Amino acid sequence: MFGSLKSFFQENLAPTSEGDDVHRLQVATCALLLELAHADDDYTDDEVQTIMALVGKRFDLTNDETAELLHVADEERQSSGDLYQFARLVNDSFTRERKLAIIELLWEVVYSDGVLEAHEDALMHKVSTLLGLRNEELMALKVRVKKDKGL
Repeated sequence: MFGSLKSFFQENLAPTSEGDDVHRLQVATCALLLELAHADDDYTDDEVQTIMALVGKRFDLTNDETAELLHVADEERQSSGDLYQFARLVNDSFTRERKLAIIELLWEVVYSDGVLEAHEDALMHKVSTLLGLRNEELMALKVRVKKDKGL
């Protein structure tokens, strides 16, 4: 079992070319989005639609490509022991501005249902810390997303 998981992980997250690096970062970003959406054990249709729209727009993908990327990311998320591997990949590969953009996407998922659950808030702080971002940056993005959503 562990051999097949390791093989799957290496095939989907191990770099072999620049295109693969982009795919790995997309998978890592989506895994973080999906983990957050599942944080409150209530993966709603609003969250599904929000993630589909955000990922499709952010990575310029068709609906089918977005669905496939999210499927791969969800399998990776479920088979991983924690978020560290995904956060590390993002942290090592992205500029501070790109990391902040990911945090903003995460807040959009959190507020897609209009409610901030305690588990979601705790996970946002954890991811922000793993990405080396300051609490002030996290809170500023939270306020911006809430304002944009009229909350």
